[in-house]
Amino acid sequence: MLAHTVHYALVVGGVLTLAVVLLPHALSRFGVAPAGPYDEHDRRVLELRDRVSTGTLLAPRATVPSVVTASPLPVRLPVRLPGVLQLAVLSSGAASAIHAGAGPGHLAEHLPFGLFFTLAALAQLSWAALAATWCTRRLLVAGVVGNVAIVALWLTTRLWGLPGGLMPEPEAIGAWDLACAGWELIVVVACLRLLRAAGPTGVRP
Repeated sequence: MLAHTVHYALVVGGVLTLAVVLLPHALSRFGVAPAGPYDEHDRRVLELRDRVSTGTLLAPRATVPSVVTASPLPVRLPVRLPGVLQLAVLSSGAASAIHAGAGPGHLAEHLPFGLFFTLAALAQLSWAALAATWCTRRLLVAGVVGNVAIVALWLTTRLWGLPGGLMPEPEAIGAWDLACAGWELIVVVACLRLLRAAGPTGVRP
């Protein structure tokens, strides 16, 4: 019961985390954004938009005191993620949810298998959260290497089994593990595309 609770908590927590992280980006596509300027650059953008909408863009600009009223709480404008990076984040979260959901069954079957699925779910969920908030080239490389390794291990278990008596015979390919491998390959392709791109938005060196 405890194993089921932990793994389902991972699934629900992962979905909620991705929703919180990606909701501002989804809303911004429909023109919904938090009100009020967050910094000097945002204030100028809002002022330009207002002058364009009122037809006073070419009119002389009124002198405004350069006093910025301090906000009681610091608010950071969310970074707009590239579409490819959003796809990688969602795919990693989906793969994490599948690993978390399959964990209890493998834990009951063999402890090392259950631990592997738990660690894989945590790693993919953590990668998704980091990529959505502070993506770096090293993180993208880690996404490629980690997911390629998991897919290679999955192919090994489906074609030959595992040595040392862990899996003497190969397992049949199921719908869920095929879907999980597909999500992981999407993460790999998306990360490679971002690594090849010249200075993608939201990706740090």
